[in-house]
Amino acid sequence: MGAWGYLPFENDDALDWLDELEGGGADVVRGALAKANNGYVEASEGSVAIAAADITAACQGDPAAELPENVVDWVTTHGAEITAEDVELALEAVERVAGEKSELAELWDDADEPGWREFLEDLTERLRAALR
Repeated sequence: MGAWGYLPFENDDALDWLDELEGGGADVVRGALAKANNGYVEASEGSVAIAAADITAACQGDPAAELPENVVDWVTTHGAEITAEDVELALEAVERVAGEKSELAELWDDADEPGWREFLEDLTERLRAALR
């Protein structure tokens, strides 16, 4: 796992995905979220799904404390394209990535990094708040 931290944009997979995000709209976010909602979630898919879910929360007006500048720019330009249905998809993706059928969850649990789970709880709460 090419990661230097547990936050969404502290890994190679998410940063590589940002190149794709910058070239597209909300469908790029939806595609990343959808990939994490089928079967076993590979670490790379999970990393990208968490980044997409964090962007989804930011589009609803509840960003994480630190977003890369290019993500802030994307949210400003495309944020209105993210709907309540996308928020629900993001919640499902976070649940899958945090679950038993997730390589990323296995890796972070093996690394004994409680901050990862704490971040996912915060992300889940921010997404739920967007649906209220």
